[in-house]
Amino acid sequence: MKRLANAIACVLVGAVGLSALDYERFKTGEELFKRCIPCHGRYANEKPMGKDRDISRLDEKEISSKLSAYSLGRTTGAMEAQASLLDQDKIDALSIYIANMHAKYGEELFVLRCSGCHGKDASKSAFGKSGIISELDEKRTMEILSSYQNGVYAHGSTANTMKGRAVALSNQEVLELARYIDSIRKAKTQTPDDAPKN
Repeated sequence: MKRLANAIACVLVGAVGLSALDYERFKTGEELFKRCIPCHGRYANEKPMGKDRDISRLDEKEISSKLSAYSLGRTTGAMEAQASLLDQDKIDALSIYIANMHAKYGEELFVLRCSGCHGKDASKSAFGKSGIISELDEKRTMEILSSYQNGVYAHGSTANTMKGRAVALSNQEVLELARYIDSIRKAKTQTPDDAPKN
């Protein structure tokens, strides 16, 4: 279990581009987010009261801005009471966590279900026969996994293995894996000028 936690830390600090300080904030945000799960869901993709937005797609800056507005009373609503309990450090921690949480869950799924065949960084051809999945974007990964689940993508020597793996995934897990694999692709194609500044 400790090895998995260290692997997750490496992914978040490396592939997603978090500094060591941001990783500490991420861990704090993870703890704080437990109070958000009843309304926003484990993956931050549920719409509280059926009308609010899915916050899982917001970036760190958008999340921080929205939480600050609620915290300072500039925006009113159900979140106002919750946000009033947050100082700027907690807002920063939650923002970092929500914006990067999918890399963590996707990485956990990838390590458990995919890395044995595709390698720890998704750059291995499974059984020397598949494509390199770290070259796929989120949309294409979702299309491929969904087609395996539906029995549409049934060609190639790895099709039976992949179909068995894919049907065991929920729609949310497919999304998390796709986001994670896309983050690997983006990290590999990132130029030094694109790298996050610490």
